[in-house]
Amino acid sequence: MKNYLLPLVLAVLALACLLGSTPTRVKRADWLGQTVFIPFTHSLKVIRTNTTLKNEIARLRRELAEKTLVNLRLANALKESDPRQAISFDTGDVGFDMAEVIGYSGQFHQRNLIVDKGLVNGVRKDRPVISATGIVGKVISVSSSHSVVLPLSNPQFQVTVMDKQTSVQGILQSDLGGRIMMNMIKLGSEISTGDTIVTSNLSTLFPKGYPVGTISRISESQDYLFISAEITPFTLVENLEHVFILKKKAPNE
Repeated sequence: MKNYLLPLVLAVLALACLLGSTPTRVKRADWLGQTVFIPFTHSLKVIRTNTTLKNEIARLRRELAEKTLVNLRLANALKESDPRQAISFDTGDVGFDMAEVIGYSGQFHQRNLIVDKGLVNGVRKDRPVISATGIVGKVISVSSSHSVVLPLSNPQFQVTVMDKQTSVQGILQSDLGGRIMMNMIKLGSEISTGDTIVTSNLSTLFPKGYPVGTISRISESQDYLFISAEITPFTLVENLEHVFILKKKAPNE
């Protein structure tokens, strides 16, 4: 009997709305909407509001990434006045897909990111991945609907980087403790704490000049042949909600 109670009540209410004159039916329907059906109408409004907010947040994140890329390109103009302060980032043929981080794989500092974009979205293996503040990592596995990203905090990730101020080159790597280091710096190189580290012109993964982080500490290797610099990254991988997967634009784009 309980299974038929709700349909019966709804049928009675519907019949009540059909009886009487048009003004009476309108008033009765308005009263029902403000009382009996208010939980349903409120839920629908909340769903519409949440959807609108989610779309607006996605739009703002995309605009932020686009402005970041444009700002990096405009920074090339600084070369004319002070080459030491310039960064070079050719965004002319670079586009991106925004992806949401939906999970993780692996443990502790060897975790990878799982994002909601895959083959159907044009994502391919070895694509560079960035945030609005700096590099994130690269795509290492792709399925039809999602991809796995190897982040810079994973010891398996490495990329050539350089000091923005002096162009000193090194290799960005992470240790098992989660520290991100710029290694293989030639002894006697001109680097200092506080310097900004960017992707190198020797990198085959990222365009030159994308922000990585700042030097927080410098130490010599055990064999005293190289210098290592501990890096505070601009992107905190563990706090990411969205990332941007770089791609080459088609000729007609």
